[in-house]
Amino acid sequence: MAQQLNLLLSEPTPTWPRWTTWGIIAAIWTFPGLAALSYYYLNQTVSAQPVSWAYAFVSTLPNWYLWAVMTPVILWLARRYRIVRSNWKTMLMVIHLPAMICMMLVHSLANLLLFCVTDMPGHDTLSTGLYRVHFTTRVHANLLTYWTVVGVYYAYDYYRKLRTREQQAARLEIRLAEANLRALKMQLHPHFLFNTLNSIAALVRKEENRKAVKMLVQLCDFLRLALENKGVQEIPLKQELDFLERYLTIEKIRFQERLRAHIEAEPAVLEAYVPNMILQPLVENAIHHGIAPHAEAGRIEIRARLDGGMLLMQVRDDGPGLDKSKNSRQDGVGLTNIRQRLEILYGDDNDFSLCKAESGGLLASITIPFSTKPVMTINTAI
Repeated sequence: MAQQLNLLLSEPTPTWPRWTTWGIIAAIWTFPGLAALSYYYLNQTVSAQPVSWAYAFVSTLPNWYLWAVMTPVILWLARRYRIVRSNWKTMLMVIHLPAMICMMLVHSLANLLLFCVTDMPGHDTLSTGLYRVHFTTRVHANLLTYWTVVGVYYAYDYYRKLRTREQQAARLEIRLAEANLRALKMQLHPHFLFNTLNSIAALVRKEENRKAVKMLVQLCDFLRLALENKGVQEIPLKQELDFLERYLTIEKIRFQERLRAHIEAEPAVLEAYVPNMILQPLVENAIHHGIAPHAEAGRIEIRARLDGGMLLMQVRDDGPGLDKSKNSRQDGVGLTNIRQRLEILYGDDNDFSLCKAESGGLLASITIPFSTKPVMTINTAI
């Protein structure tokens, strides 16, 4: 979802200098001019009459270039005096019809003057009769031309406004996603903090003060790193694993030899971007359910690798596995948080599952698109 929204917002809106705009207008009006020129040539050829190229050019291309000159005026009128359902009669009768008639009169006069200046046959002198001929012979084409320009402008303006509304809606959706991600991340921090403080309190009650102080020092270092990245939703996997090692250092103070951990990641995936603190809840869940309830030592394995173009991250413990009679392991704060964050960032392009590992224990797997750039960059401080 975020990828499509970012793609939509990243598409640039074209802006051209004025001379480019005039060039585009001239080029557009050249096409009907050339069409009229080719029609004149074919008509003369079929009728076996000699082709007068001077007459052909004067009677075709300038006719359309005159409309090119008047196009900015038509666009200004269409924009300034917009025809809508509530005022269409007024706009037509008071503004557009008079403006159209004036332009048609000017167009016919300019066309007649051009014929006289270039000394075309039958235009040796200006006369009312000639002017009437020039006006009446082009009245239907000129009427259609004026409203075609107005219609094209309204179609483009409608598309532009629709595009703007889509971008505004996309921005609002991204802001909502950012707010949801920040809320979820804020939920994760106190959840981890309270659990760690409870562990420190347990050490104090056992009068293991040295361990408690050591754990407090590691907790301060861990929180400092967490706060440095408080406004970042995605970080490189290498940084996430370093973050995870600091967390495991805190837990090893508490469990000593009872906790063994192994982290393994393919070099190719270390620069891939992943959600910040996405693995910590999985490791915490593995420790809480797979290590803490048992007196014997336990092992946790964290692995990351490419899997068919996707990034696969797994956390496995050798505890009792998934107890289907209890939903607490699947519906805890940390795991619910993971599901929601993955949904916001990747939509349907992700997979999160908990299952029994082949060698015993629980296997938690996260599959997300492999990317060396963040899907959504959020720099707003929480």
